[in-house]
Amino acid sequence: MNVSTVEKNKCFGCGSCFQACPKNAIRMEADSEGFLFPKVDEEKCIDCGLCVKKCPSLSPVNIEKDFVQECYSAVYLADDVCKNSASGGAFASFAINTLKDVGVVFGCAYDDDLNAIHVKIDSLKELSKLQGSKYVSSDTKNTFIETKEILDSGKKVLYSGRPCQITGLLKFLGRQYDNLVTVDLVCHGVPSQLLFSKYLEWLGTKIGGKIIYYSFRDKDAGGWSCGGKFKTKTKTKTMEASCDPYYASFLRGETYRLSCYECPFANAERIGDLSICDFWGVEKFYPEIDTSKGVSGIIVNSGKGKKLLEKCADSFSIKEISLEELKKQNTNLNHPTPMPEKRKTVYKDSLAGGKFTANGIKYASSLEFYLRQTALKYMPKKLKKIIKTVLGEK
Repeated sequence: MNVSTVEKNKCFGCGSCFQACPKNAIRMEADSEGFLFPKVDEEKCIDCGLCVKKCPSLSPVNIEKDFVQECYSAVYLADDVCKNSASGGAFASFAINTLKDVGVVFGCAYDDDLNAIHVKIDSLKELSKLQGSKYVSSDTKNTFIETKEILDSGKKVLYSGRPCQITGLLKFLGRQYDNLVTVDLVCHGVPSQLLFSKYLEWLGTKIGGKIIYYSFRDKDAGGWSCGGKFKTKTKTKTMEASCDPYYASFLRGETYRLSCYECPFANAERIGDLSICDFWGVEKFYPEIDTSKGVSGIIVNSGKGKKLLEKCADSFSIKEISLEELKKQNTNLNHPTPMPEKRKTVYKDSLAGGKFTANGIKYASSLEFYLRQTALKYMPKKLKKIIKTVLGEK
């Protein structure tokens, strides 16, 4: 038995099986939608079963925790670091502390072609590579293997990623390491790299130049929000999520990997030592907290996580909060994203002819967005409240 038996809607594409195979009989191969799945070379396979043992879907991880979760809101105090963060800079603080302690940090970065891949950094000057939200499925490459080698050498490692990737890492390692701290993201789900790459080609054609920089959550484009920014060699543009086909369809959950809609990690029982998210709705609970720089939500899930947070505490404006407050507007702490009807056809429609097309993807024009924002600006507060109640918003 090998991982060729795992069903598509159960595979997370974490790469644990590929990195664990002793005969290099597995490679991660993109399907027609661009999502990575293991492909087994049956001639090389020796049926050792190791890939199944390391698969977080076929052999779920079972970690007993005797730590009572703690939750915090946090805003990093240094403006320059916080500006590059999608929310309040929680990950940056953990990374900076690890790097200053002569450790290494793994996280998601873009390569030169804006492919999302997991990489290792060992210096503060590289930190910006790992900051910011990247709403696309990342390839872990050989980082599980690298992590094990570094841990065995005695160095400290901070590894961040989606909870399925953290689970894959832990399955790969097969044992606990005192010098490893894992950080999982409260994840909505991820579109494929193929969709993102084809979208960037479309966007570049539309504005007249190859896209060389892309940020989903750029604070230059509206502060702590869903404003984005992209660049060519000669142009810099900002955007609002609802006015962009890729971004808008992502926020509606239409383009995720199939396993995202059945995600076993989309709940409050977290796999990482620390979990991080945006503390959306913080002003409803703590109006005294300054939200201008963004506010992170931090869930501490282990003693190792607690120890690292305590070492970073002086770098934050921090406040203990409740898990229920975080769960209020972070729905993926409650359940996976429901699969929209549009998911059945969105990849076929948007990648017709091998190129990205915005046809069939609902998104607002810039004029529509401006008119909507203007209407909301001048709408009486009582009317806004009535509309939110009707729409089921809190």
